[in-house]
Amino acid sequence: MAAPQMLAEQAPAGTFHSPRSREFYDYWRRLALKRGGVPLRDDLDPAEIASLLPFLFIAEKEPDSGRFHFRLTGTGITEIMGLEHTNRYLDELLDGEDLENVTAMFDQVLGRRVCIRSVEGLTYDDRSYVRVEILRMPMCAGAGDCRLVIGCLSRIENDCRPNSITGAVKDKQVIHIENDRLPRTAF
Repeated sequence: MAAPQMLAEQAPAGTFHSPRSREFYDYWRRLALKRGGVPLRDDLDPAEIASLLPFLFIAEKEPDSGRFHFRLTGTGITEIMGLEHTNRYLDELLDGEDLENVTAMFDQVLGRRVCIRSVEGLTYDDRSYVRVEILRMPMCAGAGDCRLVIGCLSRIENDCRPNSITGAVKDKQVIHIENDRLPRTAF
C-alpha cells in the first residue's frame, strides 16, 4: 500500500528567499491540488513554466541500488554550479557529509512526501562563494510510483532579503513545507 498522500499547504509569505522558488512551489502545489496528492511527471507542462526550466532538476531514485540519478538538470543550474549534472549520480558529485545530508533530504522528500527548502553556500575552487536556495519536492513517475525528486535551484542575490543567510553546503537551513492534515490515500 502506498504511503498516504497529503495536499501541500500554501507556504506563508517570507518562506522563500527567491521569487523563482515561490513561483515554482506555487506551480507544483497547483499540480498537487489538481491531482489530489503528489503530482505525476506527466502533469508537468513545460510551456507553463518556460522561464523556470533552466533552474529545474529531476533526480530519480533507482529501485535496485537506491542511488539518485539526475535525469535532467537545467542550463541555469549548470551555470551556477559550474558543472553538468544530467546523467550523473549524486554520489559522483558529492561525498562525505554533503552526500549524506543531500541523500537524507532526497529520501525524506520521497518517504514522507514533503517539500524541503534549503539555503546552501557553495564555495568554488577559486574561493568564490555563492548562496543558493534549493527546493526539493516529490513527484511520481506513475500512479503510486513516487521515486522522482523535482527541484528548483535559485541563486540568492544580496538584495533578495534584508537578513541575508550565509552558510556552507553542510550547514543547511532546512524548512519542511508540511502538507495538509487530511491524508489522501489515492491520487
